[in-house]
Amino acid sequence: MPPQFPSTKWSLIRASAIDEPHRRRAFEELATEYRRAILAFFRARLGSQEADDATQEFLTISYERAWWSRADAMAGSFRGFLLLLLRRHLGRLRQSAMTGCVPDASEIDHLVDAAAPMDLQFDRRFALVLTARALDQLRLDYQRRDRGALVERLLPLLSSAPEYGELKIAAHELGLAPNTLSVELKRLRSRLQARLRDELRELCLDEVSFEAEWKFLRQILGPVS
Repeated sequence: MPPQFPSTKWSLIRASAIDEPHRRRAFEELATEYRRAILAFFRARLGSQEADDATQEFLTISYERAWWSRADAMAGSFRGFLLLLLRRHLGRLRQSAMTGCVPDASEIDHLVDAAAPMDLQFDRRFALVLTARALDQLRLDYQRRDRGALVERLLPLLSSAPEYGELKIAAHELGLAPNTLSVELKRLRSRLQARLRDELRELCLDEVSFEAEWKFLRQILGPVS
């Protein structure tokens, strides 16, 4: 009997060796959820035009050759495993053609220091992709409760402490008492952190690797997490 893995996206990737439906499901989730991080990785190293081709080739080959079934449990997290695959694929590309274009700008690229080491840039982009996914879910939660205006007004206040009088102005705009809005801000921060933890936990093999990745993610994101 094959070993049993936790019911996470990591185990989904490991299960891709079982049959075609498992491999297709793993590929579809990766392509949908992490394409931005993969594309940014190649853009920082190959430039915009080459990066689009490299991303498509990487995703196609990862599906056709069932790369996910080769996942190394020692990596501990999807981020580490994905980065390993990307580096290997980049090495193969550079054997046939070398290029040195300037990274193209994108919504996430504006939040990443282009002067930072490339590994750190990748980690930052990956963290931002996770955050964007968590925020999307959080927005849906608030919208379902007819509180969309509240969450959109408070989200900009998460990255740093509000300036003096800023909460009072926001409370007036929303028709709430300042103390009430302060409580809502704390709740929003807590809910975002919970969403981030959920997103990250799905990408880790076990609780030990999750705690290490969570610590790392908080260092990357700062006050938001």
